[in-house]
Amino acid sequence: MRFSINGISQFVRWHRRGVGLLILCIALIAGLGAALQPKADPMALVVAARPLSAGTTLTAGDLTVVMVTAEQVPDGTFSSPGDVIGRPVVVSVTKGTPITSTVLTAASLADHDAGEVLVPFRVRDADVANLLRVGDLLTIVGSTPEGVTVTIAEHLRVARLPSSGGGLMSSSSSGALIVVATNSYVAQQVAGVSDQWLGVIIE
Repeated sequence: MRFSINGISQFVRWHRRGVGLLILCIALIAGLGAALQPKADPMALVVAARPLSAGTTLTAGDLTVVMVTAEQVPDGTFSSPGDVIGRPVVVSVTKGTPITSTVLTAASLADHDAGEVLVPFRVRDADVANLLRVGDLLTIVGSTPEGVTVTIAEHLRVARLPSSGGGLMSSSSSGALIVVATNSYVAQQVAGVSDQWLGVIIE
């Protein structure tokens, strides 16, 4: 049996009502199938409730929970504020930024592909830390027993700053502990004098 364009056109004209009804049925079935497909359950995602500066120790007021789809959840996230309260952020984040393990882990701030490591040192004046931002470049200076100022290392990148919540990265009357990223050779030089009071020059 052979069909032609004209024959099909005549069939459609003669059975216009039936063809229209068939198309409507197909559309209804397709829509019903889409509606019956199981929808992915929303997932809880902890994000910053306000802008946070590096070194901020997270509190309940710093965090909020939003519901998102699985496709919107990046790696290393958290679903409950309790998982991160009390931990410091090591980079500045904007409002709405997901709190991830990278935001909370100082190790992520060293470029290991470039041979960087992290090394801490302490400055006498805790207020110095308030002048710094993560990413700043520093020259570290010290002094000899004779009181001569010497350069310990140059071009060190600030990786982490003191928090106000106490602990390892705290800023106090005993000075401020700052973590910088540099190559292993320079890190050894800084670590060798880390028991001394050191000063910084912001480059």
